[in-house]
Amino acid sequence: MRLPPRRIDQMYLHTFVFALLIVATNAVGAKAYELTWGLSFEVAQRTAQGTITLGKGAEQIRSIDFKLTPAYGEFSGDGKIEHSQMRLLWTPPPEGGSLRYRVAIDERRANGKFRSYFPGEWAIFRGDRVFPSARVRARKGASSNAKLLLNLPEGWHQDTPYVIAADGSYPIDDRARRFDRPVGWLAVGAIGTRREIIAKVEIALAGPKDEGMRRMDILAFLNFALPKMREAMQQMPEKILIVSAPDPMWRGGLSAPRSLYLHLDRPMISENGTSTLLHELVHVVTRIRGQAPEDDWIAEGIAEFYAVELLYRAGGMTKARHKRTLGWMRNWSKRVKSLRNKRSSGQITARAALLFRAVDSEIRRLSDGQRSIDDVTRVLMLDPSVSTAEFITAAESVAGRPLESLDTRLLQ
Repeated sequence: MRLPPRRIDQMYLHTFVFALLIVATNAVGAKAYELTWGLSFEVAQRTAQGTITLGKGAEQIRSIDFKLTPAYGEFSGDGKIEHSQMRLLWTPPPEGGSLRYRVAIDERRANGKFRSYFPGEWAIFRGDRVFPSARVRARKGASSNAKLLLNLPEGWHQDTPYVIAADGSYPIDDRARRFDRPVGWLAVGAIGTRREIIAKVEIALAGPKDEGMRRMDILAFLNFALPKMREAMQQMPEKILIVSAPDPMWRGGLSAPRSLYLHLDRPMISENGTSTLLHELVHVVTRIRGQAPEDDWIAEGIAEFYAVELLYRAGGMTKARHKRTLGWMRNWSKRVKSLRNKRSSGQITARAALLFRAVDSEIRRLSDGQRSIDDVTRVLMLDPSVSTAEFITAAESVAGRPLESLDTRLLQ
């Protein structure tokens, strides 16, 4: 299970060199093509008309192979369109053109609650619900210069995870992809919004008007919690959008790039001392995810650890309350034998958070307080698809030696 520990500066150096190689490779023969994602809303049908438009530089694209869901239909456009089952192959004209389609926004979960919802006067949904993922065949080094355009009925408002440009569009730049696609949460319609710059991040809070979203409460909460998150993570998005809605939306929290959803009835801090809001914000900021299903405990454990730890660091709970919260976690997760399941349940997440707490304490002790779990998190954020073995290597590199806290059956 253990991998030989490496020096932390070597890990940073290797990642930096790899990033330079990617940039150098992309620069050779690279050319951008204009890509516009458009969405117009059809209130009566609770659907939207989507468009994908290639402009200048379209000759860089040979074809785009879209992965579809049953929500998509009524395709038309320029060039050649081949549609079979859940895929669509689009061969656009060299001079550019558009692919058009209709998409149903509503997305009901198995429990009857909605993950995306369009009752008519407003809509809250994720970009990956209405803009399909794709495999692109293009000339070597080609990448998109992408933007999002929302065409709204008169009187509607909008917000997205992206910073708006002077022309009213939202530029999209995902450094991990060459074919940029809007994937975060979006809110349109009769919505109310509050904005604030906190810890150098534009925070936008959006939800249906007159439904009781506690926007000022959330801003006050983030005013003391978010600076502590920046101290821990250092790298933060330019903007974070938080959307909220009542029933029949799902009664929980869901993160996405640069954005998150939280049901209106979810408290910012639960009675047990944990915070769904902070948990999802950690997902948004770190983007850490398990490399395989049995590595899911890493992302969930880090998020739950910081959901308590950041609240404590910010003065949001006393030392005694912090101790009681950790005690609740121990009791809740006492039957967990292994963290490496295909899905991190609530008990597994709590037990993983306790492991991160133990790793943090041991690293602080070994380094005389000079290093902590924050250093490990920042390493993992450099390449956020993380395996259990890679987490162990990162933690022991920060510590400078093997960690007793990681010599546990929980990781077998």
